[in-house]
Amino acid sequence: MFRWAKPRLDRMQATLFSPTLDAMISQDHPVRLFEEMLRELLDWSAWESHYVLVAGQPPIHPRVMAGAILYGLSKGIRSSRQLEDACVNRLDFMWLTEGRRIDHSTFAGFRTRFADELKSLFKQLNRSAMTMGMILLAQTGLDGTKIRANSSRHGTASGETLAARLAALDDEVEELMSHWATADGVEDGLYGAEVTPNRLPRKLADLKRRQARLGKALEAAGRKSAGAEEGKSASGKQTKKKKIKVPVADPESTVHPNKEGGYAPNYTPEALVDGAKGLIVGTDVLADPAEGDVVVPMVDELEKSLGQKPKQLLADGAYGSGENLSALASREVDALIPVSRTAEPLSPEENPAVRADLSSPVPSAEWAKLPRNRQSKKLDRSAFVYDGAADCYWCPMGHRLGFIGIQNKQRSGGSGGGIYRRYRCDACKTCPRSETCVASKTGVRTIYREQYEPLREAMESRLGSKEGQESYRRRSWIAETPFAVIKTVMGVRQFLLRGLSKVKTEWLWICTAYNLNKMVRKVAALRAKFAALA
Repeated sequence: MFRWAKPRLDRMQATLFSPTLDAMISQDHPVRLFEEMLRELLDWSAWESHYVLVAGQPPIHPRVMAGAILYGLSKGIRSSRQLEDACVNRLDFMWLTEGRRIDHSTFAGFRTRFADELKSLFKQLNRSAMTMGMILLAQTGLDGTKIRANSSRHGTASGETLAARLAALDDEVEELMSHWATADGVEDGLYGAEVTPNRLPRKLADLKRRQARLGKALEAAGRKSAGAEEGKSASGKQTKKKKIKVPVADPESTVHPNKEGGYAPNYTPEALVDGAKGLIVGTDVLADPAEGDVVVPMVDELEKSLGQKPKQLLADGAYGSGENLSALASREVDALIPVSRTAEPLSPEENPAVRADLSSPVPSAEWAKLPRNRQSKKLDRSAFVYDGAADCYWCPMGHRLGFIGIQNKQRSGGSGGGIYRRYRCDACKTCPRSETCVASKTGVRTIYREQYEPLREAMESRLGSKEGQESYRRRSWIAETPFAVIKTVMGVRQFLLRGLSKVKTEWLWICTAYNLNKMVRKVAALRAKFAALA
């Protein structure tokens, strides 16, 4: 006869001694340590000051609310309705919230209410991690990624379309307002002028909200179109005019290639990561993918919050502008960032232009190996070697490019200006190799040397050394691992909130949960190790 395991408790059986909520969670469950760290390591007084405790229904302590949100993020439970469901149906959430049934609207309001306090909480947590030796700031990595905005990829419109929609909506609102004004006059005659409504009719209120949303989208389209025109005029290139489209639901996001394929509205969250245990020590979110702009503010904010600058900063070429290299050097931060070049980088040993006698031409057999510009296919500027002693360049044919003056020049894309020293060759018009070198209508080759060029050359030299390569090899592991965990384990593929300010707050919640989860695992491992030694 078969024997089946009997249920521990019949559903219909009344119990004299029911198990406590605490007994239903094992002693080594991570939620216990999660709650302990929230209670013992962090100061909640700034959060508590927002509550009025002398009147009305007693509020839930912000530690409980924030704990549920952070613990939910670490488990891939993000939305307010999912958190509400977890508080009722998951034992770990029931234990963490002590049996409270928290409504989804309460979670939604709390998530955006404490932006400044959340920044302080993030700093407190990192200071505690620094005390524990989990943050050393000896080596840090900076990177960004693309995360979908809370807006449909098909819900975009150009400025002209938005203006037409807004004009039609204005007419509809005006018509409804006239209708309601007439109706109010009739009602005043029936009931008296003192009887007034306390809110707009639902249809009119909906139109007003749509009107405000379209107005914001039209304003964003105007800003982005102006930015595109400024970039085009700065670069000096005449390109086919392209209509700028903005997402209507979240006009502060930007449409560009999505990580999962195709085009979609995205934000670009940034993370500065410490290399010791992979904790995030700095965060930001960009609406436009101009990632280089975050380097200096993030380093300065890190020194302000933790009292120490990173000794070494690793980043990819998107952050390698001359301004950033100069600013990091002045702050005594050891940066390893590839500089942007127009040709495939070659080491001095691989580049035939680097030769002992610069006045002698490169052998004909070596010309095929000279670096070429990716776009023009002509000889790249890296095929011209700078002679610091004589302040001139030498071309592959052994001709001298002398200094002819200084020019203030706007960079392509309108990303600022720079001071350039100009060098020109007088032998181009009679040179037999000019067709592989000269692309301008003047028939001569001019080389521009920016004021930051010595920093770029020094950076290339350091990255080409054995020590530089060994250090830079850690960049992808340090800087990109948090994004992999946040996207795959925590399930963050799209933001829930809209608007840059709210998205920044959401990203800070995500990074705080990521750090707290790593600290919980580290402390749990240490306690298990000590328990085994006892």
